[in-house]
Amino acid sequence: MKRSAVVLTVGAGLAVFLVVLVLYLPAGWFAAALPPPLRCGELGGSIWHGECVGLSFQGTTLGDATWNLAPGSALTGRLAGDVDLRGTALNVRADLDTSFGGVGELRNVIARLVMDPALLPQFPPNQRGVITANLERLELVAGPAPRALKGTVELRDFRQFGPQPLDLGSYQATFDGTTSADGTVVGKLHDLGGPFAIEGTLTLTPPNSYLVQGLITGRSAEAERLVRQITLGATPDASGRSAFSFEGSY
Repeated sequence: MKRSAVVLTVGAGLAVFLVVLVLYLPAGWFAAALPPPLRCGELGGSIWHGECVGLSFQGTTLGDATWNLAPGSALTGRLAGDVDLRGTALNVRADLDTSFGGVGELRNVIARLVMDPALLPQFPPNQRGVITANLERLELVAGPAPRALKGTVELRDFRQFGPQPLDLGSYQATFDGTTSADGTVVGKLHDLGGPFAIEGTLTLTPPNSYLVQGLITGRSAEAERLVRQITLGATPDASGRSAFSFEGSY
């Protein structure tokens, strides 16, 4: 065999080897590349189609994750595919098309998160509820922070525990996919039943601030007494509704 033919054969063999290696890179090779707060008990499959059994965040177990990514997109600096996380307190499923830094879009997002301070210390220790999201589209900018949302986010079965247990109701925020000129995202807020009738807005401001404001009315004498506390005794309007607002970060 001529030397040139040998070189071509070896080159073709190396090319095939590299393609196969790239397509089937074991996920376990990249365990050390996970961000410090994240840990994986056991990695399986490949970097493109794999699973993480026992994913944890800051020592708290989240559940088991699976993913399917398109190698061609990754080679151009994009992550395109779908991810799924199943756990006791957190379930998330989404299609993604983002940069490695998280800038881009999530689509068909379905999520369920139990308010538990053991999972996220930002949750009040004496309150519980279930947060669900059904989003057609979630656009992310650097941070990552939401730049546009289309779909609904709900807080269900919100309750206060302790010496004075209290049913706090259920609520829904609806986002139409638009973004304000200043980068804020505003959703329409209303109650889904419970002791309080609420109409208002939920405003998300980059990178991680929120503002809830609107009008509130108690549906019982006890609820109306709490409204007076929440609004610091402000006088209701002609229809009996009182203005309220609170803000924080996530």
